[in-house]
Amino acid sequence: IVMQASGPPEKSLAYRSEPVPEPGPGEVLVEVHAAAVNPLDVANVAGYLGTPLPMIPGVDFAGVVVSDGDHAGQEVWGSGPALGMALGTKRPGTHARFVALPATWLSRKPERLTMTEAGAVGRAYLAAWETVINVMELLPGETILITGGAGMVGQAATAIARWRGAEPIVADRRRPDGVEHFIDSSRADMREAVLGLTEGRGADLVLDTKGGALFEPALRSLRFGGRMAGIFSAPEPPPGFTPAEIYNRQLRVTGLASVFMDGTDAARVFDQLRPLFDRGFLVPPAVRTWPLKNSAEAYQAVQDGSAGIKQVLLPTGGVA
Repeated sequence: IVMQASGPPEKSLAYRSEPVPEPGPGEVLVEVHAAAVNPLDVANVAGYLGTPLPMIPGVDFAGVVVSDGDHAGQEVWGSGPALGMALGTKRPGTHARFVALPATWLSRKPERLTMTEAGAVGRAYLAAWETVINVMELLPGETILITGGAGMVGQAATAIARWRGAEPIVADRRRPDGVEHFIDSSRADMREAVLGLTEGRGADLVLDTKGGALFEPALRSLRFGGRMAGIFSAPEPPPGFTPAEIYNRQLRVTGLASVFMDGTDAARVFDQLRPLFDRGFLVPPAVRTWPLKNSAEAYQAVQDGSAGIKQVLLPTGGVA
């Protein structure tokens, strides 16, 4: 799939033949069996990232190493932080049958997952693990408020929090299946709702996947000395926000720009995720699969809102 223009998926994406990439020194060739479509991919195709055209998009992958060498025949999975984008090496992405990747970016696929399931994990779990575990260092017994919890990153963060022995509170317009503590972000006073669920203490952590109007109420839902990480925010600061809310309550606020992560570090995250999926502590999201030639429709489904279902491309054409 090639981005030939910026705009709506049906106008910007072309399904066509391209030369099979040749791996350079330290690289391998992966035959991609499954590759998810993420909101970041949609933003890339729309032209928001300034990616030079033409370019093959896509960051997530599950497949088999088909080049010679020590990794030949290995089933691998992962997410290249900035594949198919204007950033870094401007390396072509994974929405193709073959992709060349540095060998250090590879992680062995969980044996328990099919290719389709492994391809659906990708960026959502990478962002959730990096923020919840590596950045915020969530501890057992803590309470974490997750805004946009019905989205893919929110669902991944909720599952990781449960595995960690923490208590997730999900705030969104739609209640995901199996969520005990839910706040309707379109109606409820978020701070009051969180205080009610935490015996007046407030959340230990916030993962803000929405930003914008939800930023300030999420911040005010933290306990004294709480911490907050965001992965997205609207370009304008929320009206009426003052830094005193952070300073006077000794809050720690940070963000994650996942596109600037190193591919080797991302592979280490997937190495940590693999045993949790193999042992059943974590499970892949619900998926809908598409042949590569229907990529524009898959992109459009993500743009329209997939209601918690991951759209996954099958470049080899089979059922993986």
